[in-house]
Amino acid sequence: MTFKLRVFVLVALVALVAMGVSTYLTLRFAENQVASSTQSQQQTLRELADRITKYGRDHGTWERVADLARQLAQQNGKRIRLETQETRVVIVDTALLLGQPNDPVTEMTASVDPRPQFELNRAEWVKGRSAVLQAMELYRQEIRFAACLTRNSVDPVAVSLQGGVPTFSYFDAAPTVVQDCRQGLVSMPRVLDDDRIEIQQCELATYPTDPAKGTRTESAAVLAEQTCLQEAYLTRISGTGPEPLQLAVAVEETTISATPVALAVSAVAVPIILCTLLLSRHVLRPIRELTLAARRFGQGALDQRVAVAGGGELARLAQDFNNMADSLQRSEEQQRRMIADVAHELRTPLSNLRAYLEALEDGLVTPDAALFHSLHEEVLLQQRIVDDLQTLALAEAGRLRYHWSTVSLSELLESCRTAHQPSASTAAVELKVTAEPGVFVRADAYRLRQALGNLVTNAVRHSPAGSTVTLSAARSGPSAVLAVTDRGSGIAAADRAHVFDRFWRADRARSRTSGGSGLGLAITRQIVLDHQGDITLISELAQGTTFTIRLPALDSPE
Repeated sequence: MTFKLRVFVLVALVALVAMGVSTYLTLRFAENQVASSTQSQQQTLRELADRITKYGRDHGTWERVADLARQLAQQNGKRIRLETQETRVVIVDTALLLGQPNDPVTEMTASVDPRPQFELNRAEWVKGRSAVLQAMELYRQEIRFAACLTRNSVDPVAVSLQGGVPTFSYFDAAPTVVQDCRQGLVSMPRVLDDDRIEIQQCELATYPTDPAKGTRTESAAVLAEQTCLQEAYLTRISGTGPEPLQLAVAVEETTISATPVALAVSAVAVPIILCTLLLSRHVLRPIRELTLAARRFGQGALDQRVAVAGGGELARLAQDFNNMADSLQRSEEQQRRMIADVAHELRTPLSNLRAYLEALEDGLVTPDAALFHSLHEEVLLQQRIVDDLQTLALAEAGRLRYHWSTVSLSELLESCRTAHQPSASTAAVELKVTAEPGVFVRADAYRLRQALGNLVTNAVRHSPAGSTVTLSAARSGPSAVLAVTDRGSGIAAADRAHVFDRFWRADRARSRTSGGSGLGLAITRQIVLDHQGDITLISELAQGTTFTIRLPALDSPE
């Protein structure tokens, strides 16, 4: 698979995964919303069922329940329908009451059963069937009484329930209404006879069997009788009180269809893939050019460069490649020049040695002390060049060893002046030291003196007789400043940028009389850099030159 295809597939995959995740999260959010909506609607359904159930228990009839249904529908904004459970006869439909469209809608249903459960305490259960018979008749009378109050526009409220028989509150009812409603509440004898017959069906004729003993247990029989009496109670009171209803509440249908989501994803995916293809081509074109340039560059074509367009990451990458190519090309050119310079520097002393040795072998020259002195000088010059090359190579590779200690700059300058005084005296040049006391640095004294020595040697070499070379040291803020100043010939402006290059010398002829290997300033700069410092120069032709070294100063000697 090509890089272009891999990039396209990667970008397209990322886009599709992002869409998939977004779609999944959207569906999950929608499902949660649907679940939350369903839960809320179920809670509303339970609250409505509780309100309507309480109405049936309080009023003993479903008459006037339409007023409550209308009120609840207006409060909740829901369509409410009440119908009988068995025959499905509609009692109330708020769509008809409020003049709303009677269209089929999605509904949630719940059972509304206002009948109380028959419950007796331990003492009442002792009475058994007689207590149930009394409760049946008492419930019918109380429910008839509540229904009568309701028909007379009185709203009774069931305030308590004793053994399944409600007790009502009707403080706002007129005494005459109460008196009238209390008349004729007793059931007919035939109904009471039917009650007794229903109760007699709960005889303790059959007992559950205890598997361990193979006999009927009295406790199980009592439980069976209680259950039978409760069922008989509900059966006999059902014909008097409000019957159970089915509550239906219209709800908003909240379903999730995957088809619109799939269409939306498809509508988004196709443009994204097309845009990804175009984007990949736009992005990969400069990358392809950069790849070809890098390949040719690796094959030795160091002049390869790429066009820089825009200001994005690819433009910065192209610029970095060009900078790297420039740096490598300069390094290659410097390496070639260095090899040529090394060959040139070593050719002269080697040629002299060869010439003298061949002359000695042929008997053309006499082996006297002067000849041996000259040969010795040539060997020393060659040895100095080799030593300087080794020092510079170690310094640039970071392998030059340093022995760090606290160094006093005033003492360092004095030792440097003492070491170079003989050569300065021979050239009739005065060495002068001006140093502030108490200026200390963390340095390798030997290497720092070597760096200063190269500067002093160059200053003495290029200073006229009778002039002065000044070595100074001072504190400037957080830095310690070392300076070597001469009053020599100076350095031309065009040459100042090359002063610290390897094998650079103002004397283009590289004659032995000018001295030096051309590596001293390069070694000095590297030593200063290893000391976390920097070196600069100021020079004017026929005025002199000042080299300045700045190093981190110590506040006090350690």
